[in-house]
Amino acid sequence: MSAQARKPQPRTTGSMISVVRKLEGIDKSKLVNLSVNENAWGTAPGAEAAAVAAMAEARLYADTGAWALREAIGGYYNVDPACVVPGNGSEEILDIVGRVYARPGDEILAPALSFAQFRIVAWRLGVDYVESPVVGQMDVDVDALIAAVTPRTRVIYLANPGNPTGRGVDSAGLMRLVEALPPEVVLVLDCAYAEFGDLEAAATALHLAQVRENVLTTRTLSKAWGMAGLRIGWGVACREMADALNAMRGIGNVSGPTQAAGIAALRNPETPVWLEGIRQSVIDGRTLLSDRLRQAGYEVPDSQTNFVMARVPADAGISAGALVRKVAEAGLLIRACDDYGLDDWLRLSIGTPADMQKLASVLIEALP
Repeated sequence: MSAQARKPQPRTTGSMISVVRKLEGIDKSKLVNLSVNENAWGTAPGAEAAAVAAMAEARLYADTGAWALREAIGGYYNVDPACVVPGNGSEEILDIVGRVYARPGDEILAPALSFAQFRIVAWRLGVDYVESPVVGQMDVDVDALIAAVTPRTRVIYLANPGNPTGRGVDSAGLMRLVEALPPEVVLVLDCAYAEFGDLEAAATALHLAQVRENVLTTRTLSKAWGMAGLRIGWGVACREMADALNAMRGIGNVSGPTQAAGIAALRNPETPVWLEGIRQSVIDGRTLLSDRLRQAGYEVPDSQTNFVMARVPADAGISAGALVRKVAEAGLLIRACDDYGLDDWLRLSIGTPADMQKLASVLIEALP
């Protein structure tokens, strides 16, 4: 091979970049984005003003320990601040776990149809990525997940509720999984959508992270809290694990304005009522959209998140990808799920009632 032909070779696969896609001839900036599960109703109380005020000190480094943010998280969720791991979004924490606990030759395990970030972590590390089968309406099979554990398994990722499926494991299932795992295997419960689903299961996940030495639960202020652009994730684990993860995270990984926004929202007395309003708005929109699409022939599994999955009817005569374009031409952006091997499925974020009515109408009118 000539010197000119030689070049660095990325150790990636095509599916790692398929999340970002172009729609030729369509200006995405003019569309209502229902493809990335954002909060359609705004940002948690006090967050925006706090972030703006903190810009006055943007020339200074933020507190690298993020102690005030960790204390605010601890106060709101009743966890020990020393056991909190702050992240630039919860995705960063997922990556840190892999770097701390897995090496080439090890295995990272997750259910099939899991959040793409799990396999990306494995690819980054050169670790074998293993999937356990799902059952029914894309549900996690807890017994299959347990059976897939081998002596090489180091980390198990379980999104609960799941993305892209929207399905969840209940509290009893989480307990059964934890009881069955070898103590040296780290279980990561990624609960980014916890506010929209089974609140008992979410509470169980937080409890397990505080009483088990091999469990980490991650949460985010991106979804229900409406701070996706600020990137505030956090995890909670036993002190030993939290110390290890905090030692490996980026210095200053959560910016000053971001920390200020999170602290303000977590300490604002209006936040709990505001969050309950967001939860109810999502449930109402989820019900509206699911009911209309089911009546038209779409398969829509029950969801515990701020999105729903919808399967295009077999006799529709139109593909999921073509429906994405048709919906975009009507002013809305949705997502096809072919990169998960779900070629005839769409993922639809929940938005305002008007957007849900419009989305349902476009998807229904596109059918024969």
